[in-house]
Amino acid sequence: MNAFMNSFVVQNNSEIVALIDEISSLYDNSKNNLFLYWKGYAYYYNCIIYLKSSDKKRAQEELNKGIKALDSIETKNSEDYALLSMFYSFSCQFLGFPEVVQASKQATNCIDKALKLDENNLRTYYVLANNDYYTPETYGGGSIVEENLLKAISLPPQKINNPYLPSWGRQESFELLTSFYLKKKDKENARKYIELGLAEYPDSYTLKYNKSKL
Repeated sequence: MNAFMNSFVVQNNSEIVALIDEISSLYDNSKNNLFLYWKGYAYYYNCIIYLKSSDKKRAQEELNKGIKALDSIETKNSEDYALLSMFYSFSCQFLGFPEVVQASKQATNCIDKALKLDENNLRTYYVLANNDYYTPETYGGGSIVEENLLKAISLPPQKINNPYLPSWGRQESFELLTSFYLKKKDKENARKYIELGLAEYPDSYTLKYNKSKL
């Protein structure tokens, strides 16, 4: 995340590219699948960097690299499937028909597997909500956002306190939940969860921005 944020400050993604190279080297030396997870995660944020600079072609290429990294994990766990689901859902913006239908099905398939493997993984509920939030309402989007985000923030970021394992998702859940409430013009709940979120994540740009809308 530091590499990602620094890329905007210096208008250069060399730091995150160097990090991807370092993670790749660590995987080559150890063959530990956890490095493939973080490699995919880094590619996702590199994709966002290119999107912010309106380079959709490079953004799609980076996201595809992230999907490939996670797909190469032979025995995936709940964390792998949850992240892969988010990637497939995010890829829909780059695709036309019928590829977008296939990507959407893959996103659903992955998140179903993530839930079956671990029904108490915070990130599975965040990804479920995130996928639904960005699905157009004409296709049923928005119907399960609230319940899944409330479930997400009821769970701990990690079951095992380990700095190498995923811990993201709780802050993102507060951010998306408050954005959802503002979208629905539910200012009472938006205010409640903005305050709860800021109590834990006082530097969250999104929560502070959403607070300014109240």
